[in-house]
Amino acid sequence: MRKIFFLIVLLALVLGACDTAEPTPTATAVPDVVEVVPTDTPVPVPTDTAVPPTNTPEPTTPPEPTATSEPTAVPQTAAFELADCQFEVPAGRDVQCGYLTVPEDHSNPDNGRTLRLHVAIFKSESANPAPDPIVYFEGGPGGDALESVPLIFEDRFAPFTANHDFIMFDQRGTGYSEPSLACPEYTDMAYDTLEMDLDLESEKAIVIETLQTCHDRLLAEDVNLAAYNSAQNAADVDALRQALGYEQWNLFGISYGTRLAQTVMRDYPEGIRSVILDSTYPLSADLNTEVTANAARAFNVFFTGCAIDPACDAAYPNLETTFYDLVDQLDAEPITVQVVNYFEGGRYDAVIQGDDLIGVLFQSLYSAELIPILPQLIYEVKDGNVQNLGTLLSSFMLNSEFMSLGMNYSVQCNEENAFSQPGEGAAAAAEFPQIAEGFIVGAEVDDVVCGFWGAGTADAIENEAVISDIPTLVLAGEYDPITPPSWGQQVAAELSNNYLFEYPGMGHGVSISADCPREMTLAFVADPTVAPDSTCIADMGGPAFAGTDEEAAPDVALVPVTVDLGFVEVEGVAPDGWEDVGFGSFARGQSALDQTAVVMQAVPSSLMDSEALLSLLAGQFQLEGALESSDTFVDENGREWTLYDTELQSFPVDLGLMDDGSYLYMVMMVSGSSERDALVTAVFQPAMSAIHVP
Repeated sequence: MRKIFFLIVLLALVLGACDTAEPTPTATAVPDVVEVVPTDTPVPVPTDTAVPPTNTPEPTTPPEPTATSEPTAVPQTAAFELADCQFEVPAGRDVQCGYLTVPEDHSNPDNGRTLRLHVAIFKSESANPAPDPIVYFEGGPGGDALESVPLIFEDRFAPFTANHDFIMFDQRGTGYSEPSLACPEYTDMAYDTLEMDLDLESEKAIVIETLQTCHDRLLAEDVNLAAYNSAQNAADVDALRQALGYEQWNLFGISYGTRLAQTVMRDYPEGIRSVILDSTYPLSADLNTEVTANAARAFNVFFTGCAIDPACDAAYPNLETTFYDLVDQLDAEPITVQVVNYFEGGRYDAVIQGDDLIGVLFQSLYSAELIPILPQLIYEVKDGNVQNLGTLLSSFMLNSEFMSLGMNYSVQCNEENAFSQPGEGAAAAAEFPQIAEGFIVGAEVDDVVCGFWGAGTADAIENEAVISDIPTLVLAGEYDPITPPSWGQQVAAELSNNYLFEYPGMGHGVSISADCPREMTLAFVADPTVAPDSTCIADMGGPAFAGTDEEAAPDVALVPVTVDLGFVEVEGVAPDGWEDVGFGSFARGQSALDQTAVVMQAVPSSLMDSEALLSLLAGQFQLEGALESSDTFVDENGREWTLYDTELQSFPVDLGLMDDGSYLYMVMMVSGSSERDALVTAVFQPAMSAIHVP
């Protein structure tokens, strides 16, 4: 639900300013959190050699059972204690939170140094849930699992609570766990440099300097950067299982989470009933030398997918040539695109070069929601329309808010870079000259940072395939740019009880992105001894690529709605079929980047007047001076509204205010430039006429 995130954040602040009795609401939507570290250069994370996509995958033939490694005993030094959830609990959910205290170093638990991991147990909706919960491993490495729970849980994870408790936790060094290895210095740097026209060498120097600053601060805080890796992480996982009293549970990992799951399978197999590996990252893969090849494979799948789709090819002919010509053009003449810091409220005229566009395509291919609109986006940028590009870049910039970059480097330097030589990643990237520049710089940054990070060197076993007979579901997306289907095949070959499936048209994290893989995953957890029914895959096909935008708004049917704002209930109308996303906001959501939305609010006049609200809105829109009235509107009830118009991220914003002495009413609409006039008549004005407090 990245569609109207800036409005959701804005209105949370507005309501917080008005509501003196209730806590500030938490936003209910957020852009997909991508497991790639967002930088101006495409700094990647997990991938292998390309394999032809299959539209109707079948389970692989299981090899003969093979021996697992000897279990590793976890010293009984971990303890779980109940505590308040550090995040806003989704409405209607029964959630038990707490902290697991574990040794900083499981191999030396007697040194007295401990960590605290924040844990959340989402209780099953069943009155008689299965005794074996599902435990989820976030990707990254370094992704925050719990901070985004209020924003994404219902869309992504709620179905998994139907018959099982669902456990999420912030891995060591991430999120609400203590200590955090986040690098806010990096997030600040990323925004501060948006408006700079930097060459890649200058950018590399700034990134390295920033990461050195983060590293030095963490050392000054007495953080042992060599204690944050998959082996220690896996010991935490089994310590959590024992502390919570579960005999067995089901592991569920996405991206780096699959690498952690494999490590747990190897070291602590006795506590595992089944395993879900979605977008698989093999221990034996060489991320440094394979990532650019994986990106090139996914780019080729994308361009070919459009070329063989008659409608896409007709609407966006020669897409591959157009894209790379545009990359060259942006390298020669960079453009500026408005980027918004949704959390802090700043707006930036970001300088966009060719490698930035490559990074946008790379990150976008993670998302099954974004893939269909990418041909349209490329042609929009070619034609000088950068509204949607700005929205996408703003979304990607948020990723660093949900990522512990220090944890990322501790893991990758310890168990990935440790098994390669400096320069190998850059040399491998150079074999793909059309996309190489940013990946070369990313590899060179990693070489330098790992040289000073002090993450230690993993044992050789951390670079070896995991062999197991635990029932395992292995899922892959055809378009995944970072963990390609071949990686899933590579891991499945060593798992004697595996079921392997590839999903056409999908990117990264397929189990939480579409009904077919989600239902197959749930079926597997229900009975891991049989292959889930895969007939739904044949109905998926490739992406439904978006066509050109309509120049006029489609017919809009309005329906009555009631909005509970906590301190007041409002009645009005909203377009039929638009999604209620909270705070009186209704989003059209025709595509992943559709910003079209209408918002209806009412505040007691005693709590806020129009001047105070306008001042708050002007601050959030980063306007110089106050919003000035552009017109008035008399609604069907004879009430006179004062109208204002502005824009955010180049999207027109229409605002109407009316104070009847009891309540200050606000109606706001965001729309596209080509539709704005039609939607003012069809949606904005009727919404002003209808809104009232009963």
